[in-house]
Amino acid sequence: MGISNFFKKLFMEEKAEEIAPEKLAFSDIEGWAEKKEKENEFKEKEILDIISEKIERFTKELREKIIILESVDIKSRREKDHIKEIVESSRKNYINSIGDFLEDLNDLEINSLDVMKKINKIFLDFNKGSYKNYERTTILIGKEMGSMKEILGVFSRELIKTFDDGNEIRENFKRIFSIKSKSDTIIRNDKTLEKISETILLLWENINSKEEENKTLLEDIEEVKMGSRYLENLRNREKIKSLNEELKSDIFSLKQVIDFKALANFFHINEDQMKILKEHREDFHTNFQKDNGKVIIDFLEESKLNNKAILERVNLIRTKIEEVENYERKIKEDETLEIGSQIKTVFLEIDNFKIEKVKEEKRGKKLKESKVELVDSLKKDLGEMNVEVI
Repeated sequence: MGISNFFKKLFMEEKAEEIAPEKLAFSDIEGWAEKKEKENEFKEKEILDIISEKIERFTKELREKIIILESVDIKSRREKDHIKEIVESSRKNYINSIGDFLEDLNDLEINSLDVMKKINKIFLDFNKGSYKNYERTTILIGKEMGSMKEILGVFSRELIKTFDDGNEIRENFKRIFSIKSKSDTIIRNDKTLEKISETILLLWENINSKEEENKTLLEDIEEVKMGSRYLENLRNREKIKSLNEELKSDIFSLKQVIDFKALANFFHINEDQMKILKEHREDFHTNFQKDNGKVIIDFLEESKLNNKAILERVNLIRTKIEEVENYERKIKEDETLEIGSQIKTVFLEIDNFKIEKVKEEKRGKKLKESKVELVDSLKKDLGEMNVEVI
């Protein structure tokens, strides 16, 4: 076999070892997550059973070693008495530490992978509390203490490997929880987006309906404006406007021919009459219309300052005032006012619907942006579990 064929074969073997990602439709994520969670729970139980078995086996082996350790005759060793006493005391303390250590292990509730943290703490506490006693005991009992250390080391290494397997399961639990949470949120977002679309569609229908209503009302106004009643009212208003303009001119002309100085000289003694004269001189038009000129005519007659020209002007003004009143009585209620009020209401409703529509559109946009981020994050979580969303 040539070297190129060798590398080609090696490359093909490596490719074959790669696990192809699992293909998964978005609609199947929830069911897949439930299945994986059950599989993970089963694996977790296997790990916990292994931990329980190891603790049971380790406890049995260690208790056997404790019996051997206790049986060692320290007094027969050739060593100074105070050394023997130190070793004896350290052995007792070490055996007590082992007992507490085993008791702590066997009291554990092994029902979740969180137990790994507790086991790790038990080991740390034991090592910290027993280290000095172990070192002192090995002065005279090296072989037996070495055997103890070996068993502890084997158990620790086995647990570390088991913990490593358990860590992957714990990570999978976190990933599955994250996947389920994000999937649920996406589903809720989709339902909310669906409701928002329905709301926007309904708002569009309401806007169109109100615009049609407004169009009809505008047509009704035009129809009313073409009617004889409205046209008659219009003519009467125009006539009133014209007469009022004439009255302004006539009253102004009347004021010009009245000798207010002579009237003031005549009534200067009477304070109330002087006040009335002053008011007429400053705003003749308004004060004349209050009583159709009765007061000023009475003043003219009393002071003998009245004449035919003034009376003719006054009568002409009074006649026009009566005409205005007659035309005002002929004016009927304007039907366009009620329709105009309805149009204002419709315009307000249209504006409210449009404002609500914009709010819903902004809300929908935010949800869509949030969904894109969630989907990307979900795909990443699934990718870490070798799953590809299609």
